[in-house]
Amino acid sequence: MNVAKIILSQIKTLDGWSLGAWGAKDLVALENGLQFKSSGMVKNKGIVQIKLNGLDLYDVSFGKIRKYEYKEIKKVTDVFVSELVDVIDEMVG
Repeated sequence: MNVAKIILSQIKTLDGWSLGAWGAKDLVALENGLQFKSSGMVKNKGIVQIKLNGLDLYDVSFGKIRKYEYKEIKKVTDVFVSELVDVIDEMVG
């Protein structure tokens, strides 16, 4: 839960409008990260997962739920916190 709060705080600090622009909803704290659903008028609607890896960098995966199963579309590894909003914005738009 603590990691999810830190990620959320970092995103809001980098760009206070980004979560609203992505239509982020259904925010869920993961064991080592944060997950949310992107919706609204964005180019890629689906699930965004941000997980802290062993290098203190983030792995960001984008996917969809199909037949009750998560299907990963794209994964970006070793993302610095300063690049986090740009990486998500590039995919979600």
